Amino acid sequence: MKNYPEPYLDYLIHFHASRDYFECHEIMEEYWLENNRQKKWLALIQLAVAVYHERQKNYSGSLRLYRKVLSHLRTNKSMLDDLSIHQADLEQLVKSRIKNILNDGDYQPMNIPIFDEDLIHQCVQLAEEKGWKWLSSEEKEQELIFRHKLRDRSDVILARQHSLIKKKKEREEQ
Repeated sequence: MKNYPEPYLDYLIHFHASRDYFECHEIMEEYWLENNRQKKWLALIQLAVAVYHERQKNYSGSLRLYRKVLSHLRTNKSMLDDLSIHQADLEQLVKSRIKNILNDGDYQPMNIPIFDEDLIHQCVQLAEEKGWKWLSSEEKEQELIFRHKLRDRSDVILARQHSLIKKKKEREEQ
């Protein structure tokens, strides 16, 4: 059986079982930063945030991120192979979600097309250990839908402010 990074497994069980897309973002953002900001992890972050925004009816934010995910997928056709994600199917799925939003369709939970049965089995077991159901139909609890409003993000805000100051200083030095 293939060995996948633990944060990736956590991401998948939150994405498909708890349907906590905000937590998916949190898990993967930290991993992405620790792993040279690889595009595959960024694409997964953006995918989770796109679904998160779509569920909130923040369609402009969702569309923007879905289009970024599409750009990543089109730029590197084999980017997600080692994660056992069927990239062509994911691309079609993202396109259909964009079309659904543009046609005022209803939100539905999203399932990433995974082709490794062992990975799916492992995720099902991990989800069950947490008391979650794999491919759940999700509950529409407000705290899950608007999770970003409930978390203390002061450290992230501070890091972004420092980054902006650094970029501004670099531009002034040029």
